[in-house]
Amino acid sequence: MANNFSADNNCKAVWNLESGALTADSKGGNILTNSGVDEDLVNFKQGACSGLWVRANADYMTIADAALDSGFPLKSGEANKSFSFTFWVRFANAAFYQYLMNKSGGYGNRSLIIYLYGNKIQLEISANGIAWNSYIHASALSNNVWYHVGITYDAEDDSYRIRIWDDTAQAILGEDKVGTATDILVSTADLFLSLTGVNLGANLDEIAIFNDVLTADEIDQIRAGTYGAVVGTNMKVNIGGVLKDVTEVKQNIGGVLKDVTEVKQNIGGVLKDVFG
Repeated sequence: MANNFSADNNCKAVWNLESGALTADSKGGNILTNSGVDEDLVNFKQGACSGLWVRANADYMTIADAALDSGFPLKSGEANKSFSFTFWVRFANAAFYQYLMNKSGGYGNRSLIIYLYGNKIQLEISANGIAWNSYIHASALSNNVWYHVGITYDAEDDSYRIRIWDDTAQAILGEDKVGTATDILVSTADLFLSLTGVNLGANLDEIAIFNDVLTADEIDQIRAGTYGAVVGTNMKVNIGGVLKDVTEVKQNIGGVLKDVTEVKQNIGGVLKDVFG
């Protein structure tokens, strides 16, 4: 299945990192500038491609703060500071210190960094643009394993979450790192995926950015590819030129009119609900 972010107005960017469109934003107008990131048509988690950051080449992508869409979290001038970031990542060598995402300029203009250090995902937030406050997920990551990462921050109470799925183990990695952080500065710094000097060596796929706080269940839906999926009860059927909800439609079964939701279909010899 594939996620459907189209109806979620709080989703501000989705970088699917597809072949021929590595820098494209399928949700908004946040087009990245690519510096060396390659297409990987072998290792990917959604679609048919991922972005490959080669550490030795100092690859990165970026977008200027001024080019970010209105409502993009931590864009300068935005009042809302809450955010959720979800993405797939596969490190070539998880022992290296490397930046995944950062919006951090010079002294006094720092917002946040998401990075790997000591094999662990860390979130750093600055309240004043100078000092950093670190929040570290306790579980170590391994080389060449796909992980789905969800990071949230709620500006209402400064609460945060770091949630990681180990795709090899098919399980949540350890326990979510949750707690209370500090306030966060909305800076004028540009947004980077990797940064020269703390080079990323990894595959990234399906990076989704929200300006609200996802629940753990919603993060899991994105990982499973079911976020925003259309369910049967939302479907309509053309009856005599009139579109009707599936639940209003009845089918003649042995001379008895039954709701469509009661009807079962023979699938490989097993009777299943039509919309089950």
